[in-house]
Amino acid sequence: MMGASVVPALLVFILIFMETQITSLIVSKKERRLVKGSGFHLDLLLIVILGAVCPLFGLPWLTAATVRSVTHVNALTVMSKATAPGEKPMIQEVKEQRLTGLLVAVLVGLSIVMTDVLRLIPLAVLFGIFLYMGVTSLTGIQLYERITLMCTPAKHHPDHIYVTKVKTWRMNLFTLIQLACIVALWVVKSTVASLAFPFVLIMTVPLRRLILSRIFEERELQAVR
Repeated sequence: MMGASVVPALLVFILIFMETQITSLIVSKKERRLVKGSGFHLDLLLIVILGAVCPLFGLPWLTAATVRSVTHVNALTVMSKATAPGEKPMIQEVKEQRLTGLLVAVLVGLSIVMTDVLRLIPLAVLFGIFLYMGVTSLTGIQLYERITLMCTPAKHHPDHIYVTKVKTWRMNLFTLIQLACIVALWVVKSTVASLAFPFVLIMTVPLRRLILSRIFEERELQAVR
């Protein structure tokens, strides 16, 4: 059984690793101007250590919780107010501190003993909250912005690096390939082959490194991420 557990352990490792790295890339984008880099790396180190220790005691794995993490950072982001008409507000700073993160963790822990109260909340309300968090967390994600640009005239495109460094039709082609990958992942996850989801997810890495590098130039791949 110990030998057979290597396979599901590998699947879990791929999921946790990908979620953590994807979340860290979204949160630590240059536009956010984060300054406490050492503290951010310390968080990643703690995730790795706890990811090894918790399973030994039958505790749940620690994951990045992408939607909650991105929503948390968005809530702490300060946007510029003095902008020209038609221009989008720019990120001025992010209020980097640990108080809100600690409060979130405490409330998550208290939810275990608050089941009687939480059971009174209608499911429709919970689904609405999750939907709101999911939609608001899309802000700042390049893929979502490129999808919206596909329906926007070229003259109204913003002055972003993936707009200025990449031709519009090639940017749209890359976006369509990404959407095709998302659809493929959703199909696998929704069928009996869902156990293969982590392997299909990890196959996007050679797709990016081996196939897309033959279609797009390196400077274009650096711009559209």
